[in-house]
Amino acid sequence: MCSRWYNVAVILLWLSAMGWLVVDKVLPPLCIGEPPSYREILDAQQQEPAVGWEMFFDGRPLGWARSSLSRLDDGTTEIHSRVHFNELPLQQLAPAWLRALIDQPDAPLEMDAENTMTVDPLGRLSSFRSFLRLDPLEDAIKLQGIIDGNQLKLSVSLGGPPYPTKVYLPADALLGDALSPQTQLPGLHAGQTWTVPVYSPLRPPNRPLEILQATVEGSELIQWNDGREPAWLVVYRSDRGFGLGSDSTPRGRLWVRHDGTVLKQQVMLFNSTLTFVRLPNQQAEAPAEDVDDPRETKAAGG
Repeated sequence: MCSRWYNVAVILLWLSAMGWLVVDKVLPPLCIGEPPSYREILDAQQQEPAVGWEMFFDGRPLGWARSSLSRLDDGTTEIHSRVHFNELPLQQLAPAWLRALIDQPDAPLEMDAENTMTVDPLGRLSSFRSFLRLDPLEDAIKLQGIIDGNQLKLSVSLGGPPYPTKVYLPADALLGDALSPQTQLPGLHAGQTWTVPVYSPLRPPNRPLEILQATVEGSELIQWNDGREPAWLVVYRSDRGFGLGSDSTPRGRLWVRHDGTVLKQQVMLFNSTLTFVRLPNQQAEAPAEDVDDPRETKAAGG
């Protein structure tokens, strides 16, 4: 008799544990959905392979950016980005180690940041390369990465020998460049979260990567193209699981129209805000290096 009640108790405890597992671990992904994948982003961006952006620094115009997509004969896809700073606020935007390389840090400077991400035919990110060219420096700051399983092999160089390092990548990570605007994030739902390792040539050479957590915090109306658009608000914060800090201050924000189109993006750099605003009706089809300013293409194409 006791053995029968013991078996009943064991079964009840097992059902209770499985119920917690289903409610806490299984149902949330089914209800909320998986985070965006590279394949979904590429499919959405294919509809508009060239995108132009206006850029603002703490609310004032600073330059422009352009994003483009190219399919290669071997089945891989390259995502290109070029960001041009007309007059770089060096004291506010550049880290101390970069300012130390400039003879006249208070003089107005131009800067170009270029980034290329390569996605293999299976929709997996395989490599990236990022270049930062600053007017008075003879050599560009180069950041290159190769994804090997769950490891990211990084190489940083400024004229001299490269500085190699390896970083662990979470399985659901959506790698990104801090200075390159995201063009598409399809299939968003309130409550979605995913991991975002962010690299930048402006970060110290021995720590070029930062792990952030992205969360879809809800939907709101955003002013864009002389109208108001409903958009998902995606907020980036430091991932506490990859560091000792507990700072929950937003590190970035995206406003994503419900069809997956990113309309506006903010990046927090030190104590300032870098903002990208998508240009409407962008028809730029030429390679990025042939375009001086995507706003001129917009004006010409209507």
